[in-house]
Amino acid sequence: MASRRGMMRTATTLAIYVELARGSSESMAAQLARQLRQAVLDGRLPPDTRLPSSRTLAELLKVSRPVVQEAYRILEAGDLVESRRRSGTYVRRALREKAAREPGEGKPPADRARRTLVDLSPDQPSGEDFPVPVWRAAWRRAAHRIPGAVEIPGETVLRRAVAAHLRAVRGLEADPENVLITTGVRQSLDLVAAVAIQPGTVAAVEDPCLPTVIRLLRQHDVTTVPVPVDADGALVETVPHTVGAVVVRPSHQMPLGVELSLSRRRALVELSAARGALIVEDDRDHDFSETIRPQSLWDLSRDRTDDVVYVGCLCRLLPDVVCTGYILARGRRLRQLAEHLSLRQSGTVAVAQRAVAEMLASAETRVRVDRLRHAYQAKRQLVVDALARHPAVERLSGAQSGSHVHVELRPEVHVDHVIRAFETKGIVAPATTRYEWSGLVPARNGFLVSHNHLTEAVLSRALGKMIRCLDHLVPCLC
Repeated sequence: MASRRGMMRTATTLAIYVELARGSSESMAAQLARQLRQAVLDGRLPPDTRLPSSRTLAELLKVSRPVVQEAYRILEAGDLVESRRRSGTYVRRALREKAAREPGEGKPPADRARRTLVDLSPDQPSGEDFPVPVWRAAWRRAAHRIPGAVEIPGETVLRRAVAAHLRAVRGLEADPENVLITTGVRQSLDLVAAVAIQPGTVAAVEDPCLPTVIRLLRQHDVTTVPVPVDADGALVETVPHTVGAVVVRPSHQMPLGVELSLSRRRALVELSAARGALIVEDDRDHDFSETIRPQSLWDLSRDRTDDVVYVGCLCRLLPDVVCTGYILARGRRLRQLAEHLSLRQSGTVAVAQRAVAEMLASAETRVRVDRLRHAYQAKRQLVVDALARHPAVERLSGAQSGSHVHVELRPEVHVDHVIRAFETKGIVAPATTRYEWSGLVPARNGFLVSHNHLTEAVLSRALGKMIRCLDHLVPCLC
């Protein structure tokens, strides 16, 4: 019975990760094989995992059984899976080198021939414990009614559900009339940059930060200036007087993982009120924290200014293909954004919004939030226990909340050497320098460990390999 439950969990995970594109020039079996292969190589399906039967997976993916059987044959020919008599199909315990390449791909260069088994890069989708039956039921209920005209700010039922979710998990004073629905944080930031920030405006942005934030702003002719970050978050006192906008990620800074202190949050709101500068609060990583968080910029600005907008998404709760984003805004900023928010949605998208609302308001989602909160904390603790006291490590940050931990190395241990050593073990860990964009802030000697998309078992094995690499680079522990 336990084995069958495990197999069904694997089948559910596969159903979330696999998105078959009908009408593609690639055969459906080949596409399924390619996507399953990537899940194996990424570590989402670790060695010795028993795959579901072809009948079970075909039912979950709504494809014919021969499609799944042919996909399994492709994977077996590529030495990724093996069929065990009277037992089933399993991911191989030891993947052969040629399985790390696409079928038909030429021999890669020597430095790229090693397999990538675990990717510790942030913002990867996770299907952990996703309740597929609840999701199906939400779609059935949402599709029961023929959709009418699409509501431009977003379906009312979803705006109410998002406001209730933010009140419950973040403690925000969120009202449905302040909520605008988008397709994700990227669209939210793009909309704010296009509508609320005039071309030629100077925007202060944390350095380091996600490269996509800088690209989005510059696409709209916004001039960016760096704001350094320390242990208490962005150094608000360094924001130039000429800025017309400030973009920050206060709850779990990317990539350093630090939290903007309450005093600096208040200073940022005062800056906005005094200068009329727009503050964009990117709070996408607020979910599943067990710590008491400082008040958000959104709440602190309630009676002070309308020039604070809050953006976030539900990507930690939903499959990546249906990720839903939102913006909270007030007054003239709300009217400005709502006026220009042209979703151009079909009835299908309206149905999807109602399904997300059903899912978000369900008791199963509330239980899952608690479960994921504990799971994230357990995985963060694994990282802390493994790396915090290692002689190569100077300090960890971001270990109290969020979905990644930042590891800063001692000056004598160069991060490039560490990254290359990890790669020899099939582990990809992004260096902090990937997120440093201005060249005006001193470079940091560190890397990221993102954990939300990994099981505890996979994370533990990866951490063990990382420790052995660090031990080799710092042989003298005295």
